[in-house]
Amino acid sequence: MWVAVYRSPRGSEGSSAMKHLVLLGLVLTVALLAVRNKIPSGIYGYDEADYMFAASMGVAANWVDVGTIPITDFVKIGLQRGSDKGQQSALSTIARDSRDPVVYRHWHGPLYYYWLAMVSSLGLNEHTTRALGMIIPAVTGVALYFGSLLILGGMEGQVAGILAAALFLWSPVTLKTSELAPHMVFQLCYVCLLLALAKVEAGGGRRYYYAAVVSTGLAFSTMEVAFVPILVVAVFGWWRRGLLASDWRMARNAAGLFLATVLVAWPSGLLKLNFLKAYFVMAYLAVFRKGAWGDVTMAQTWVDRVLITPFEWMLFAIALVLFLAGRKRERLGQATFLFFIGLMVLATIKVYAEGPRYMVPFFGAVELFTAWAIAPALVRLQKPWLVYGAIAAICGFTILNTEYKMAGFLLSEDPRPAKMLSGLRQNGLTEKTVLADKQFLPSLHYYFPRMRVVTYTEASQIPDKRKAGHVDAVLYPDYSLKLDAGEGR
Repeated sequence: MWVAVYRSPRGSEGSSAMKHLVLLGLVLTVALLAVRNKIPSGIYGYDEADYMFAASMGVAANWVDVGTIPITDFVKIGLQRGSDKGQQSALSTIARDSRDPVVYRHWHGPLYYYWLAMVSSLGLNEHTTRALGMIIPAVTGVALYFGSLLILGGMEGQVAGILAAALFLWSPVTLKTSELAPHMVFQLCYVCLLLALAKVEAGGGRRYYYAAVVSTGLAFSTMEVAFVPILVVAVFGWWRRGLLASDWRMARNAAGLFLATVLVAWPSGLLKLNFLKAYFVMAYLAVFRKGAWGDVTMAQTWVDRVLITPFEWMLFAIALVLFLAGRKRERLGQATFLFFIGLMVLATIKVYAEGPRYMVPFFGAVELFTAWAIAPALVRLQKPWLVYGAIAAICGFTILNTEYKMAGFLLSEDPRPAKMLSGLRQNGLTEKTVLADKQFLPSLHYYFPRMRVVTYTEASQIPDKRKAGHVDAVLYPDYSLKLDAGEGR
């Protein structure tokens, strides 16, 4: 379809296709070079270990949420224990003892875990498992390139495609988010729905609106912040009601298509109301758990986000100016992108955390908006050498920014976690009772599912915990291991 945009002369389709494949191949190659030796190979940490345990239950168990806590019991337990700090540890124990896949997914939908279950079944090491996950942002980059090409067409589509793919795939936000998490799948879903809505604005008709609805259903089956794309799609249907000839029949079809998509991707999300659990947990974390995502303030969070990739934020600021000053016909899709960005930032405003992962729910839209707002301005330069020179300059500065930001990332990995697991195996503790820092619980549970882990939150609690019940060893926060016989390792 994208070849037809150019109305290439007969016989030129092959060369045009090759040109796009070469350009996209170069963008992907640069991204691959930038992320080389930057994907962790250490043991799975807190979140990753839980996600891998959920994946180890298999696709079917995650699809229907086998053994999940009924929503009524979930609410009852939460009301009884959730607001009491002294009961929070017991609440976590109850959740984990249930072997509820929703708990181990950290209340996310299962779509990402289908992928993770298939990959984990291959028996790959930690590094390779994480590396394979980078296929997901690669697919997103391809969607950005060809989506821009198809929708905008001509030179503007070509420029927007190159910029969107390059900014996204070369961004430190993308390249540093190699840990196992569903955020990248959610990003792929919302990028596809935003492109579909832009195609509707370009005259694509209802079928692209319905494609956006399907993408929204898949996003709903991935992460709990999917209420943002749901709202965006609903508001877009009303806003562009003239273009879509919106009526109750279209609304009915869209609602039915959304429900059908969710029932296929995550039936228990609706039938067992498991999607509500995520929202209850988010409210609980926001109200009762200070520093649930990190011990930082809102100001520190946003300073960190700007410093992760200042060049891309500068381009975004330029894009905003161009959007406000640009011609109406050049703003195709951009208002929708901005609406999504604004809502998603508001939806995650209480997520105070450093690191790029928590930027993923909105930063793909930032890159898309930036590329689409800058592309018309570059095309107006008219002279090809100026257009391509400007593209080369933007890409060059993007590469320099990426190389600078990635240079100090993951220079070395802490060897102690792997030695900790080795020490536990060598001392025959894999099926024993171990007293350990709470931060080690998910990792120990994943690697040694037969081990009984008693947790503490502060080292000062260790003597009392040892007196309260028999333990075979104590694992200290510095990873040192002390056997019950007194031998330290």
